[in-house]
Amino acid sequence: MPKMSPGDLRALLAAEKADALSAMSASKLSEERAAALDYYLGDMSRDMPASDGRSKAVSTDVSDTVEGLMPSLMEIFTAGDEVVRFEPVGPEDVQGAEQETDYINHVFMQQNPGFLVLYSFIKDALLSKVGVVKVWWEAREEHERETYLDQPADAFALIVANPAVEVIAHSEHDGLHDVTVQTRRSYQCARVEGVPPEEFGISRNARCIRDADYCFHDVLKSEAKLIEQGYDRKQVKRLPSCSVGDTIEAQARDTVDEGAFRQGDEGLNSASRLIRVTEHYVRMDYEGNDKPALYRVTTAGEEAEVLERDGEPDVIQEDAIPFAAMTPVIVTHRFFGRSIADLVMDIQRIKTALLRALLDNAYLANNPRTEVAESHATETTLDDLLVSRPGGIVRTKMPGGLAVIQHPDIGGHVFPLLQYQDATREWRTGVSRQGQGVDPNALQNQVATIANQMFNAAQAKVKLIARIFAETGVRDLFSLLHAVVRKHGSQAQTVRLRNQWVTIDPRDWKARNDMSINVGLGTGGKTEQLGHLTSLIGLQKEALAAGKTNLVSDDNLYNSAKEFTKLVGLKNVDRYFTDPKTQPAPQPAPDLKLMELQAKAEIERTQAQADIATQSKKIESEMALARQRFELERQLKLLDAELKAREHTMTMAMKAVEPDSAGPPGPDGQPTAGNPGAMLGLVLDHLQRAAAPKRARKLPDGSWTTEQVT
Repeated sequence: MPKMSPGDLRALLAAEKADALSAMSASKLSEERAAALDYYLGDMSRDMPASDGRSKAVSTDVSDTVEGLMPSLMEIFTAGDEVVRFEPVGPEDVQGAEQETDYINHVFMQQNPGFLVLYSFIKDALLSKVGVVKVWWEAREEHERETYLDQPADAFALIVANPAVEVIAHSEHDGLHDVTVQTRRSYQCARVEGVPPEEFGISRNARCIRDADYCFHDVLKSEAKLIEQGYDRKQVKRLPSCSVGDTIEAQARDTVDEGAFRQGDEGLNSASRLIRVTEHYVRMDYEGNDKPALYRVTTAGEEAEVLERDGEPDVIQEDAIPFAAMTPVIVTHRFFGRSIADLVMDIQRIKTALLRALLDNAYLANNPRTEVAESHATETTLDDLLVSRPGGIVRTKMPGGLAVIQHPDIGGHVFPLLQYQDATREWRTGVSRQGQGVDPNALQNQVATIANQMFNAAQAKVKLIARIFAETGVRDLFSLLHAVVRKHGSQAQTVRLRNQWVTIDPRDWKARNDMSINVGLGTGGKTEQLGHLTSLIGLQKEALAAGKTNLVSDDNLYNSAKEFTKLVGLKNVDRYFTDPKTQPAPQPAPDLKLMELQAKAEIERTQAQADIATQSKKIESEMALARQRFELERQLKLLDAELKAREHTMTMAMKAVEPDSAGPPGPDGQPTAGNPGAMLGLVLDHLQRAAAPKRARKLPDGSWTTEQVT
């Protein structure tokens, strides 16, 4: 089967769009949404036109209710730094899920106007039955021009050497260069944007966007924008211009008559003329292989001509329809539910009628009708009565000829009816004075418990709306955002998350379908949550004081501190508490008894070392003293031996000089006996040798001897 022809494709798209529920401006849906916008803006001229001379006052219940819900709902989703949290698919995926959670929230709130996107998303749902957002990947090339004057040759060469730089203009004078360059940078990111409900349509039998067979997005784009996106220039040039505000919803949204006098005239600047462009998302057998798939087809102009890009029709196969939608009051088994405006529009009509009647009654009381008796009237009496001014004069023939007709005061009947309508509105929507701030009169005749029950009952409806939004539109929005980043993120990026620079690579991410939505009012208002959290922190402190460290960890304490910081309105938790995961493991607290034993052991060890040192010094002193004593005794013994030797020498010398002895031989070899002179010399010589200094010397056998020092 051949590929679908351009004619068949245009016919298919036209039929699908015509069958879509909100495609035609005359549909009931468009009329109801336009009426809701009129009521929100206080314009009730179509339903309750005011007569001349009567009150034109309007009760603004639709606006009051919607604006009363917006602060609570916005705080629920944007009070913290996480709108959603992705759940891990396994124990090894905890860190990855946390990183993806931080990055996707960063993309939504920082790289996109996340607060404003959620604001329009929620407000459209409250007003127009359904809020719609679109998620897509945007890749564009940015151009930046710079001019450099009087640059030397080396600087000029450095400028033009950059491969990303294109020289636009160049001139040279006196060896200097003037150059204008254009820098091209590729920019890619995930984009999120709110879609006006009147620009979005879906097939009649659709139950949700994910399973829809057809939906479309009508948008007005300038001629220059289409050419920049790569569409065929000649084709774009011949497309007709589109008028602004051609649907009743767009006209109702136009509060300052922006498109009242614009009928498709592009004026002098043709590049800025607007062209109607429609993106169709349709499941069809485009290839003719009996395998239907989802395609995006872009058409433009009133004839829905398929745009061409690079010579080919702009027909692209897609993985999913890039829209998320939500409604505040679900009608089961239907895509479109009921808006908050639908719940209170009848109340606004009733209150407007009552308010006008009350004011008309007051006007009549201030300017009552007058009964004039003809017998008392003159030719000037009626003229005087027609001129109503304070202190005015009315001329009559006789005093007392005029009677003021008394009008009944209806205030006593109107005010209870107004209060009843207010109570009905509060019961339907949950928006009450107590919910917006406690009314001082609310506690005068009732105890605090009853007042708290009334407050909780009103908040229950607000929390229900928040939960519906969280489980439908917000969940689908972040699922699409995660899938788009995962699919198109082709390179790693370094971003600052939680005051730390981390590297993110979407190519490593897992497909995630499980996520939890942070709904701040899940456990009551801020005051109630702070009370619960304070009690929880008290329990954690008691567990730690009891030594139950296996029950309360550092992560538990940090989580409690983080939630407490958020509830008091401080978003930057890291300024006040440090995540224990980013810090080294803390050392265990010292055991005082163990420290005491260790100190005692250290003291004993030091005392023992001191005792050993003292004993060693004592032994060394005793050994030194023993060596000195031994040396002295040795010296004494040597001296004693020397004295004995001298005595022996003297004795021998004296014997030698006796007369009966021949005596030793003298120097001449002759006996000294009988020679007193020779004998005396021999004795003196012996005495000199005995008196000569001697020294001790140790013999090889270990004994000691003395020898004369020569």
